[in-house]
Amino acid sequence: MSAGRRFKFLLITALIPVVFLLATGLGGMAWFHFGNPTTTCASCHEMADTHAAWSGSSHRTLHCRKCHGGSLTLDVHALRAHVNRVVQHFRPTRDKPPGLTEKDRLALHEACRNCHPQSFAEWQDSRHSATYARIFLDATHNQTEQLAPDCLRCHGMFFDGHIEDLVTPASTTGPWALKDPAKANQPAIPCLACHQIHSPSAGTRAAHLYVRREQSSFTDALLPITPMFRGGQAVKVSHDPRQRLCTQCHAPNAFRQLGSGDDRTPTGVHEGLSCLDCHGAHSNSAKTSCGACHPATSRCGLDVRLMDTSYRSSSSKHNIHTMACGDCHNGQRPASR
Repeated sequence: MSAGRRFKFLLITALIPVVFLLATGLGGMAWFHFGNPTTTCASCHEMADTHAAWSGSSHRTLHCRKCHGGSLTLDVHALRAHVNRVVQHFRPTRDKPPGLTEKDRLALHEACRNCHPQSFAEWQDSRHSATYARIFLDATHNQTEQLAPDCLRCHGMFFDGHIEDLVTPASTTGPWALKDPAKANQPAIPCLACHQIHSPSAGTRAAHLYVRREQSSFTDALLPITPMFRGGQAVKVSHDPRQRLCTQCHAPNAFRQLGSGDDRTPTGVHEGLSCLDCHGAHSNSAKTSCGACHPATSRCGLDVRLMDTSYRSSSSKHNIHTMACGDCHNGQRPASR
């Protein structure tokens, strides 16, 4: 056999296993990309519970790749996430579903935008769209209260690390800087902070809170009602499950005193109302809330939007969350009109 024919023979012999491996690999990737999740993603035993939850959710008509990316995606992060899940499969904790990193959740955050543009736009206009820079580089707040691990309970609950890994210095002196400048414009409270994609209640009025300590989401119906007090007297609190989610972050101090900490529990003329009675779920806007009840269903019959309250001006001493009729009427409730 001539040298040229020998070279061709060896080359073909070497290429056969390479072609076989490529075909097998690409075929397997294509199968996972286009196949039924029941025979692909759910074939891994640690995904059984996740698949079962997805099967009963409002997202059950969507293929996994719609939100998580697929095996054939050109997105480098999605490919890295798939490899990470395979690696986790062979670890001692393989019985647990593969954990999502913050990058995974931000990728899902963008998937939410694609399918829910209106809700996403409302969220963007709200204070809940605050970035890491807006929250953790606020000099006024940082000088008043020292940065601590508990900050991540509500702001940056998906951050893969501790407060010392996020911002420096952890003191009230500053100047402060993010250790990773790339995080400056990332949202500190993305969609998955209040939503669970695989939940059977996804798409309904129910919401979920992600608890950083537990590394899991809990439906608002399972969250406790926070009893509130003004002095020694109990304040009526709405039983709306969604308010329980709000009060996990907009929380009072340990003594549950009205107005302490970051508490926004309504009292006075609005006692017993739910946060969602006035605030939009995604926008947090309450601009149209007064007109919904006043004057048609209110006692006073007045256009309260023109009154001296924090609804009209943030500098007003009459906070819309706590004001009573007597604040403006010499301590008396005015007669109904």
